Amino acid sequence: MPARPMQYATATSCLSFQPLPSSTVGGQSMAIAFIAPHERISIAAQSIVEATGYPAKVYLGDLQQGVRAARQALAEGAKIIISRGGTARLIREELGVEVIEVEASVQRTLAYVYKETTEETKIAVAGFEPLINLVAPVCDVLGRTYRSFELKEKPSFQSQMEQIAKWNPDVVIGDAIAYHWAQARGFSAYLIESSLETLLDAFERAMLVYNNLCRYILAEEKLATVLNCSREGAMLVNREGVIEEINRQGCDILSQSRDELIGSTLPEYFDSAELIKAFGKHQTARNMLVNYREEKLALDHITVSAGDNVNGASVILFQPVQKIQDTGNAIRRKLADSGFYAKYTFDDIVFASEKMRQLVAVAKQYSQTDSNIMIVGETGTGKELFAQSIHNAGPLAKGPFVAVNCAALPGELLESELFGYAPGAFTGASRSGKIGLFELAHEGTLFLDELTEMDFFLQSKLLRALQTQEIMRIGGNRIIPIKVRIIATTNRKPLEEIREGRLRADLFYRINTLDLKIPPLRERESDPERLFELFLAKKCQRRGIAVPTVPEQITSLLRHYAWPGNVRELENFAEKYATLHRLTPFDVSLISEFTDTDTAETGGEAEDGATLDDFIATKVNKVFRAENGNVTRTAQRLGIDRNTVKRWLEKAVS
Repeated sequence: MPARPMQYATATSCLSFQPLPSSTVGGQSMAIAFIAPHERISIAAQSIVEATGYPAKVYLGDLQQGVRAARQALAEGAKIIISRGGTARLIREELGVEVIEVEASVQRTLAYVYKETTEETKIAVAGFEPLINLVAPVCDVLGRTYRSFELKEKPSFQSQMEQIAKWNPDVVIGDAIAYHWAQARGFSAYLIESSLETLLDAFERAMLVYNNLCRYILAEEKLATVLNCSREGAMLVNREGVIEEINRQGCDILSQSRDELIGSTLPEYFDSAELIKAFGKHQTARNMLVNYREEKLALDHITVSAGDNVNGASVILFQPVQKIQDTGNAIRRKLADSGFYAKYTFDDIVFASEKMRQLVAVAKQYSQTDSNIMIVGETGTGKELFAQSIHNAGPLAKGPFVAVNCAALPGELLESELFGYAPGAFTGASRSGKIGLFELAHEGTLFLDELTEMDFFLQSKLLRALQTQEIMRIGGNRIIPIKVRIIATTNRKPLEEIREGRLRADLFYRINTLDLKIPPLRERESDPERLFELFLAKKCQRRGIAVPTVPEQITSLLRHYAWPGNVRELENFAEKYATLHRLTPFDVSLISEFTDTDTAETGGEAEDGATLDDFIATKVNKVFRAENGNVTRTAQRLGIDRNTVKRWLEKAVS
């Protein structure tokens, strides 16, 4: 903050500015007022103003008349006052402003004393202290006989003049007051005047002060703009706890005018033992909560010091807690607009079976709560479709929907994604830190896909976050409150995973408040045909071709095939059919590994009495062998993920 200059003709608050009335000189605002004690100096000063173009105006007035002229100049917008002698002193005393004083001409004084007086000449030096200090050394150097008569207060002027008369000097050297008095009494008199050079020097000093004052005011205006643009209230409190300044936001938050607040004491508005303790010990304290009327304010107490100099003043920053929360939510909503949102609704769930109708009805009821939900279903059954639909149909729809696949990231990386990290938390960490998915999902839904693939250690940290509704960034030390609804999915059987030690039972029961079990496509009567028609129409529309007729061979396959890859595999099947249906003659084997509908219906290679799972495992194993044991290509051909392929292969072996 810039150092405060001397008080000249204007006083400005660092937070509140009042426009000053102004007059113009030569088309520009008048900033400097020259108060001339007599006409000759007035004429000289005016010539300088006209020659230099300084933003100045000359007023004529001696002593009290000069004070009145200075008062008028200030009212007209003058910021710097120039005058000389007794007039300058009176303006300074009566108006309480600094005055740039015109110095007398030493050269002229020296020339007069040297030429016009001798060692026998009695010289009375009369005037205010600056004049005495100018003339007396000249008389001493030239060896003249003199006596000083200093004029101090106006009531003492007459007695000093009487002393001069009693001494009966040969000449009186003085300012305008002494000069006019001496002439009226018949004494020889010499008026100490200012030369053009000293007048110009006074104007140059005034311009220097004016330019510095302008820079200071500009710096204060910038500071005021910064403080008034802040979302926080800010007040300056002195060592006695008295409010000296406050910004516009502070007035708004406290519902008080600036005039009401300035001069009040800190305890009148903030009744907090923690704040009073920090203020008393002159210690910085942050993140305090104080009550003001019917709302809570978050408050920081920051001590003010300049280097090693501690002056006891403090800055108080404060803001309503609700406003902080609203701002955080708004930021999160903007982040959601950048990609953290759910695009599917219940209208996107296509079905014809009674099982799915009942399941959708249950899911719609779940959507009206903010309870955690566990969704279980095979790969490709549409678990995320249900999760997004539940989010968009409920009270959290305006909040973010943040999804993460727990199987796609190793444990340490997943932990940093979920919880975020503080600046420099680990090698390679961003200098600014990173916000975690929990924070991004605040007031919304965090979707944990394939929960059972999460690292077992990380599961305990996740459980802690769900229990306390609080998190801490990796490498951080600040507790962050969260409000998040969890929707988790798995394609495994949760109870088996608990028995095998891959899923924490306490975490499962924390999330499994509400549960959905999505049936595989093979159990959804009429859904394969309905979904195939939908997918085929979309594929053809995208390619700009007519939707082909579906032969009975395809319809039978849709009806009887087990679809181990579920809806995802069915969509791939529709994509292939839209691509190859024009081949003549058409061969279903070109688009499906499972073309024998009798085999698909009865189990084919599976032994008599085999279960449906045995049949699916056998078929997955067949494709696996056809791909020379490559799990990735097997998963791609079946439209399922690698973990599901491995699981079916394990069943085939057993």
